[in-house]
Amino acid sequence: MSIALKNVWGTTHTGYQRSRNEDRFLIKPLQENQAILLGVADGMGGEAGGDISAQIVVDNLQKYQTPSETIEQDLTDILDKAGKEIRLRVEKEIKLDGMGTTATVVLVSNGMAYWSHVGDSRLYLSRKREFRQITIDHTFVQDLIEDGTLSQYDADRHPLRNMLDQCVGYTDMIPDSGRFSVQPGDAVLLCSDGLTRQVSDDKIKATLDIGNARKASEKLVKAALKAGGIDNVTAVVLIYGSVS
Repeated sequence: MSIALKNVWGTTHTGYQRSRNEDRFLIKPLQENQAILLGVADGMGGEAGGDISAQIVVDNLQKYQTPSETIEQDLTDILDKAGKEIRLRVEKEIKLDGMGTTATVVLVSNGMAYWSHVGDSRLYLSRKREFRQITIDHTFVQDLIEDGTLSQYDADRHPLRNMLDQCVGYTDMIPDSGRFSVQPGDAVLLCSDGLTRQVSDDKIKATLDIGNARKASEKLVKAALKAGGIDNVTAVVLIYGSVS
């Protein structure tokens, strides 16, 4: 049995309140379409070059060719390398001081999804009645949730809910990484916070249940826009399946 990875699509939109799109995404087939590399980066810095830092992440991912026996480490190393390039760019162009980016990356191969992550873009797995956020946001309020200071309800309304405590480009960045199994029919979603700030988990789950990556990706972005489009929004969807 071979694995079909063709049902994948990415959609991005500037939104209605931003002058430019600082989100970037990547969809890269590997090993003659038997594996696929996906990434979403949400740049920050505004005039300081958020789009530049997000593009640096995508450019580094684009160079990845052959999965090794240490895929999680490979992906983390790519983010580390991108972070160094961002810092070097800032040293050369002081006007870019403050730029950085989130990054959520996953490589799907042989029934496994390997991932690395920094920031508050997210990775989700949707399977039948299960819907799971794989990544944990690197934000100030997430730390307060974990130490019991804030409830999730209060965190969602906190004025600093979008303040990152890690991003690609910061010297003290420590990416999270891991792996999980994927089964035929599973939906894997990578997205920027322009989606998750505007669209509920229930709505995201219901949209992924469509089972069509392009329709789901486009519908998710439209839902964020309908809810106000307050930020750049990006959704990359993979529907994992098998064929004989």
